[in-house]
Amino acid sequence: MKNKYSLSSKLILITFLIGIVNLFFYDYESTQEFVVLIFILMMRYILFILIKRRFEWSKYLLVFIILRSIYRLWVVFADADAVPVTKINLILQFVMSVMAFAVLFIFPKMKDWMNDRRKYFSPTSVTNPQH
Repeated sequence: MKNKYSLSSKLILITFLIGIVNLFFYDYESTQEFVVLIFILMMRYILFILIKRRFEWSKYLLVFIILRSIYRLWVVFADADAVPVTKINLILQFVMSVMAFAVLFIFPKMKDWMNDRRKYFSPTSVTNPQH
């Protein structure tokens, strides 16, 4: 993986842009709901900057955003009047946020784990099976 921070920050930026598209499709029932959405969009943009600048504690904000995406999916899918484009956009946001988390934290740990296993389990020499 060339640069995990660059890839992850681009995924978060895409979720931010999808959130802006959702502003035009979802019918907000109250001003409070609209303000919360703007706040979450600002958090996504700040997260994009934090990941791009390699702040280690950005993972906590990313976990919060993923949990918020799960909650939002629950609320919007319960709403029968929600526009299908909004539902698709929310699914895309959730999937990309999880992918950004995986690129930043899960894949590197798996790579380290695999490298550690290779140190202890060297390939065995294969003898000639014909003898």
